[in-house]
Amino acid sequence: MSAPAGSAVRALAFVESNLTGTGMQALRLARSLGLRTLFVTSDLDRYCVDPDTARAIRENADEILQCDTHSVEAIEKTLRAGATPPAGVMTVMEYYVPTAAAVAHRMGLPGLAPAAAELARDKLRTRVRCAERGVPVPAFRFVRDAAEVDAALAETGLPCVVKPIDESASIGVALCRTREEAVERVADIAGRPTNSKGQPRVPGALLEECLFGHEVSIETFTFEGRTSVLGVTDKLLGPTPHFVELGHTFPSALADEATAAAELAVAALDALGFDFGPAHVEAKLTPRGPVLIEVNARTGGDFIPDLVHHATGVELLRQSVVTHSGGRPDLTPTRAEGAAIRFIAGRSGTVTGVPDPGVLDGFPSVVAFRMKAEPGMRTTWPSHSHERLGHVMTRAATPARAAVEADAALAHLAPVYRD
Repeated sequence: MSAPAGSAVRALAFVESNLTGTGMQALRLARSLGLRTLFVTSDLDRYCVDPDTARAIRENADEILQCDTHSVEAIEKTLRAGATPPAGVMTVMEYYVPTAAAVAHRMGLPGLAPAAAELARDKLRTRVRCAERGVPVPAFRFVRDAAEVDAALAETGLPCVVKPIDESASIGVALCRTREEAVERVADIAGRPTNSKGQPRVPGALLEECLFGHEVSIETFTFEGRTSVLGVTDKLLGPTPHFVELGHTFPSALADEATAAAELAVAALDALGFDFGPAHVEAKLTPRGPVLIEVNARTGGDFIPDLVHHATGVELLRQSVVTHSGGRPDLTPTRAEGAAIRFIAGRSGTVTGVPDPGVLDGFPSVVAFRMKAEPGMRTTWPSHSHERLGHVMTRAATPARAAVEADAALAHLAPVYRD
């Protein structure tokens, strides 16, 4: 892999971060590459809710720069006034992808075309552009309020899916089996003037056809006009009406369908004018072929870059850091194995105990584990990804072996509840 050239101290600015998954890993990777890390945030206190995250920021952020991270101008001004001019600007957080792309563009630094970042962030605009370019998408309609639901249902039918156009981690996404459920969900989303990160939104919701089939994501990387497909991830979803992701296996076990899904992803990226860096494209494998769900202009969350690394040897997140700071990515696989992750889901109640992690000594394929539940915690069945209670990750010679090992390990990790 090629790191950024030059002997002078170089800095990489991170605009906000996730609390889990790739967020803190990216900071550590930048430090390991000899980069000075600039952590740009509007509210450092929000990261203190997770002690591990707070500690990682303290240990890996060389400078903490506070400003209004909803404002491109404020971030640019803060970075230009800083002690170390950045060689790049990036984010692993879905909500700030357009912001980071715009700042990088204004400062003449490497990054995704701002127009492509804006299109990918807005699920409605993604739908419209891809439909115009012939990329298969579900039937959809943007409804501004409950009064427009009937006209939309005439196009999509029931059941339908209602979702915000600007959230992540399955927040606000629900399957609606009746008109009344659709009206309720639309009214709830349309009545919220901001998204979960406090960013202003256009009032309304996306109402679309319910796609039936297996869900996958396609992990890609684009550099100098060429998009490389690193592989396709099989997804395990929880029960409806929510669409919480409870597991991933990489690479997919479905060879022919995975190839078709990869072709769909590249077509979608081309339609959006995607020209730089990693992407995480989600699709459903339906009876009519793969259909686009969404395009995320970043590495996948849920530790998917770790799965790619364990299975192929390609350090996807590291390559994103390298490329955003002016280097060239190395996407050459060095092995062909499999990796899987399964997430721990709680239920409604109060946790009274958690399993001894020593139980995992019986599973040599386990490469990572985290339990967030602790005695006294009140939990519920997760309605979005942030409500999951932990995970276990495995690596094995094949994806199938990694998946069954992860399932077997997960069976020993359920929290104990008061009756």
